[in-house]
Amino acid sequence: MNRMLFSIFLLLTAVTVHAFDLDSLQSGLDYAIENRAVYESAKLKRVDSLRLAGNHYALFEEYQSYICDSALFYINLDIIEKSKQGREADVWFSQIKKAQVLSVSGLYLEALEQLQQIPSSTLDSVSLTQYYKAYADLYLYLAEYASEDEFKYKYLSLMDVYQDSILNTGGDEFLIFTTQASRLLSSHRYSEARYLLEDNLKTVNKHSRDYAILTSTLSFVCHLLEDYSGERAYLILSATADVEAVVKENKSLRSLAELLYNDGNLQKADYYMQISMEDANFYNARLRNVQVSKMLPVINRAYSDVEKNRKTLLIAVVVLLSLILVIMVFVVVYVRKQNNKLNVAREKLQEANNIKEEYLARFLELCPIYIDSVEKYRKTLNKKASSGKMEDVLTALKQNNITDSMQKEFYNMFDEAFLKIYPDFVDKFNSMLPDAEKILPKETGKLTTELRIYALIRLGITDSGKIAEFLHFSITTIYTYRSKIKNKSLSPDDFEQKVSKI
Repeated sequence: MNRMLFSIFLLLTAVTVHAFDLDSLQSGLDYAIENRAVYESAKLKRVDSLRLAGNHYALFEEYQSYICDSALFYINLDIIEKSKQGREADVWFSQIKKAQVLSVSGLYLEALEQLQQIPSSTLDSVSLTQYYKAYADLYLYLAEYASEDEFKYKYLSLMDVYQDSILNTGGDEFLIFTTQASRLLSSHRYSEARYLLEDNLKTVNKHSRDYAILTSTLSFVCHLLEDYSGERAYLILSATADVEAVVKENKSLRSLAELLYNDGNLQKADYYMQISMEDANFYNARLRNVQVSKMLPVINRAYSDVEKNRKTLLIAVVVLLSLILVIMVFVVVYVRKQNNKLNVAREKLQEANNIKEEYLARFLELCPIYIDSVEKYRKTLNKKASSGKMEDVLTALKQNNITDSMQKEFYNMFDEAFLKIYPDFVDKFNSMLPDAEKILPKETGKLTTELRIYALIRLGITDSGKIAEFLHFSITTIYTYRSKIKNKSLSPDDFEQKVSKI
C-alpha cells in the first residue's frame, strides 16, 4: 500500500517538473557560450591568486576539470609537499585525487596502478569514500569506452560493487545521494531516482560543476522514462552550468548536439560539436575525444547520399553566380557615387561584366554536360541490366571515374573563377600564417584543399557539413583541416572571421 502511494506521489510530482521552456533555456545556453571568455577570465584570476599563495591543492581543484596536464602538475607538487611534511594520510588522499584525474583523462592503466599502490586499510572514512569513488568512476569510464557488451557489463558490475562500498562507508551528502540515484537506476527504479535527484537539485549551486553533473544524470533518467522534453531541458541546464563553471571535461554539450542532429537542426548541432571538440582538445580528455569522433561519422552519413551531393554541387554553383551578381550590383552603386572617377569606374564595370559573362557561360555549359554524362551512364547501366549482365552493372557502380572526373573539372573551374575574382586571396591568407606554415599551391591558378576550404568560407559557406559535401570529403577531414590551420595561425581566436573579410 505504501509503495502504491509513493508511486502515485512520484507520478503527481512528475507532472509538475515537465513544464520546461526549452526556447528560453536554449537562449540561456547560447548566451553563456557567447560569454565564455568572461567566465574563463574570472577563473584565471582565481588561479593567479592561488598561485601567488602557493596553494597547490586548491590549484589542482581549479584545474581538475579545466586542464588535465596542469591538474596533474599541481597534485604532484601537493603530494611532494605533504610527503616532506610527513602528512601520510593527506598524501594518500592526494594520490586518490590524482588517480581520479588520470581516469578522466583516459589514462586508465595508470589510474589503476595508482589506486593499487594505496593501502586502503589505513585510510580514514573520508579518504576511503574517495578511494571507492575513484574505482567506481574508473570502471564507469572503462564501460563508456568499451565497444563490446561483454566488457561493458563487466566494468559496470565492478562499478556497482564500489558504489555499494561508498554507501556503506559514508561520505559527503552530494556523493551519497548521487550514488544512491545510480544504484536506483541499476535496479530500474527510474522514477525514484528522478525524485531523489530533483529533490536535491535545489540545494546545489546552479553555476557549479556539481549542478552540471546532477542535471546531466537527470537528463539520462528522463531518457529512460521517455520524457524527452525533460531529457533535453536537463541537458541544456547541464551544458550551461559546464560553460559557466568553465568545465572543459564535459559531455552534455556533445549529447545535446546529438539530440539536435536527430531533430534535423544540423547547424546548431555542428556549432555545439565544434565547441565540444575544442573543449576536449583543450582539456586533453581522450575519452571525450573518442566520443566526439564517434558522432562525426554519424553526421557524415547524413551527407553521403549521391543525390544530395549533386544537388549541393548545383546549389554551390548558383550561390557562386549569385555572389558574382551581388558584387556587380555593388560595383554599379559605387560607379554612380563616384562621378568624378567615371572613366575608371566604367572600366571596372566592363571588366566585372566580362567576368560575369565568361563564368556564367562556363557554369551554364558545365551543368548540361554533367546532366548528359549522368544520362549516358544511366542508359549504359540500363542496357547492361536489360541484357542480364548484372555483374557488369555492379562493377560499373563500384567505379567512380565519372564522378571523379566531374568533380575535378568543377574544381578547376571553381579555382579559376575564384582567383579571377579574388586574385590576392592566397597572399592575404598566407599573411595570417607563420612563415613555416604558409600554404603555396603547386600550380599557378590552382588552390590546394586547405585554400579551397577557406575560399568557401570567404564566399560565406561556413558550415562544415556543406563544405564537406562541396569538396567531397568527410566532415572529420574538414574539422581537422579547419582546426589545424586555425590553431597554427597568428590569431586563432578570430582567424576565420578575418578570412571571411579578405
